[in-house]
Amino acid sequence: MIRNLPAMHVDRTRRKSLVYIGFSLLLTTGVFAWLFAHVTWRQVADLILAIDLRLVGLFVFLSLSMHLVRTWRYRVILNSVGETPGFFRLFLVVLVRSLCVDLLPARTGELVYIYLLRMKLGVELGAATASFALAFLFDLMALAPLLAVALVLAGRHLPLSPLTLLGAGAALLALAALALHWLPGLLRLGFRIGSRLPDSAARLRRWLRRFLAATHRQVRRARARGVYAPVFGLSLAVRLLKYTALYVLLLAMLHPQGYAPGTLPFPKVFLGFSAAEMAASLPLSGIAGFGAYQGAWALVFILLGFPAEMAQATSISHHVFTQVYGYLLGLIGAAWLLLLPRARPHLPPPPPP
Repeated sequence: MIRNLPAMHVDRTRRKSLVYIGFSLLLTTGVFAWLFAHVTWRQVADLILAIDLRLVGLFVFLSLSMHLVRTWRYRVILNSVGETPGFFRLFLVVLVRSLCVDLLPARTGELVYIYLLRMKLGVELGAATASFALAFLFDLMALAPLLAVALVLAGRHLPLSPLTLLGAGAALLALAALALHWLPGLLRLGFRIGSRLPDSAARLRRWLRRFLAATHRQVRRARARGVYAPVFGLSLAVRLLKYTALYVLLLAMLHPQGYAPGTLPFPKVFLGFSAAEMAASLPLSGIAGFGAYQGAWALVFILLGFPAEMAQATSISHHVFTQVYGYLLGLIGAAWLLLLPRARPHLPPPPPP
């Protein structure tokens, strides 16, 4: 009976994977069936084919600037814990990370960043994990004030009470700040729990203790070096560049249709972008980034007062363009990384916290 346990675990994992894929496929199919009951592929294609190329150039510039600032932010964190990867190599890792985030559900693709730092750039595992965790939390913190400003500026045009939405933004900021404050304590708690694993899992217990101890040490080092303020500022810049780039691309598609910045107020459009991105971050969000993103985009843009046909068509055309663009950047980064020599791994850090 005991010999059959691994096989039973594999079968259970396969069943869960099949169920997840089935629900994801169902979600993607359902959203696209709803969208194409109101728009046609021709309308979607026309938005892409008639795109304003000058604004596309500005979109590419803003997007690359966002990736550069994101790379700078990671480097600031890594430098604070004694790691100094080359900027260009780190930039390539950031491009591949963005590709994997788009492909994998619930932002699990971000974990590829840790793997590439470890294997291709030779960054110590605790430092790589600390930079990932801190950047993720500061991304959430940076989104909260931007949402608050957008809600205030959008004002009376919102279908819900601004106070309710402002409260949600404040809650997001508070939760991210608390998670940042509690991160060292949570790592210590994980270390204690890992220490109680049974002797049958001795190898896992040793690895988990080393990993959590190293991450705890590097998080404390980063905080002691005073990098939180600059990292928060860089996170704000990343968010602003990202959403400005997405706005410019939307304008590039709709400008030939007669839209102008006055008919596409940035605060309202920003709220639509944020809702779509949050939907895509859910555990069940569709296949390869398609599904929940389009559904949330279309619904929120309609609620914000935009024409339904425009909201439904752009939910597809805009996302298709950004996905293809992101895939190309990520594949270029991945191909370049393959040409780099494999990094020599660091020795595991010894003492626990």
